[in-house]
Amino acid sequence: MKSPDQSQRFLFDKHPIRGQYVSLDASWARIVEQSGLEGRALLLLGEALAAMVLLVDTLKIKGSAILQVRGSGPLGLLVVEASSENQIRGVARQTSEITDEMDLAEIFGSSYFVITIKTEGAEPHQGIAPLRGANFAEALEHYFATSDQLTTRFWLACDQETTSGMLLQKLPGKSADEDAWDRLCMLADTLSPQELKLAELESLLFRLFHQEEIRLFESSPIEFFCSCSRERTGAMLLTLGKPEVLDVLEKEGDVSVTCEFCNQHYHFDSIDVEQVFLSADGIKPSTVAH
Repeated sequence: MKSPDQSQRFLFDKHPIRGQYVSLDASWARIVEQSGLEGRALLLLGEALAAMVLLVDTLKIKGSAILQVRGSGPLGLLVVEASSENQIRGVARQTSEITDEMDLAEIFGSSYFVITIKTEGAEPHQGIAPLRGANFAEALEHYFATSDQLTTRFWLACDQETTSGMLLQKLPGKSADEDAWDRLCMLADTLSPQELKLAELESLLFRLFHQEEIRLFESSPIEFFCSCSRERTGAMLLTLGKPEVLDVLEKEGDVSVTCEFCNQHYHFDSIDVEQVFLSADGIKPSTVAH
């Protein structure tokens, strides 16, 4: 039986090729519960999450990888983030029906997606890539094939209960077996979505690559985590400006902000709002219960 909410790396000892596997279960259930999505929109959110976990593990950074798409289509917003601390979060917003015939560009109403790599102590690095294909595996493979990235293949599978993925990546260096990459990818192409979602990794690798020598590394647990806080929400109110915030306060009685990623609600009454704008150092909660 597979281990839930895990990411695990493996290497082919005789070829300059590495692999990564991820399974998201309880962490995915948390995101599904608050997403309000179903059908293809939910599958795309799960695919994107699995892909970013796979990607951040190959980068060997202390930071995170973010995939973002914004457009005018039925699924006008999708943002997912996976960190080197093995934490994930994601959100998507659907406004109208998605049909089976639509490709990604039509679904999102956009011709590109953005990948942002955030590394501690460095400026974020952004890559913009064409939104090609019917799913995120195809879009990401096109991105890796047409940029200065290592050749990479993705296999992604998702449903309401679990989202899983596997990555193979060609490393620098010459292989004594020139056909190894094509052969291993052909074998991985025999994976069914059901097998990818449910099979235990060791048995999956044995079924696919039993003639290869594979080194399997220790797995890392994955969890849902949102970095929102009352202090960050207060800082966001500062960026809106005092006149606009006071206008909301007058009309609504308080200022209410809900985090899109975790549905956490933050309420600011008149005392809280004054404290926000009196001090940019932090948010001091009032004695009023929220």
